[in-house]
Amino acid sequence: MPDLNLLITLDVLLAEGSVARAAKRLRLSPSAMSRALARLRDTTGDPLLVRAGRGLVPTPRALELRKQVSRLV
Repeated sequence: MPDLNLLITLDVLLAEGSVARAAKRLRLSPSAMSRALARLRDTTGDPLLVRAGRGLVPTPRALELRKQVSRLV
């Protein structure tokens, strides 16, 4: 069964564009957020967020998912 909490995590990660800021917003440690991102990457088969300068930018797949996830969350 899929972990529905990952949808919330993905929504916040995409909104924040930062593991550290998303972790703070969800009251998680940065390492817990990194592990959640790794699980999301495994689940979707996509990197979802890739490094660009000092931040992260969503992949095209992540942008597609953003619309669906925001409706569900």
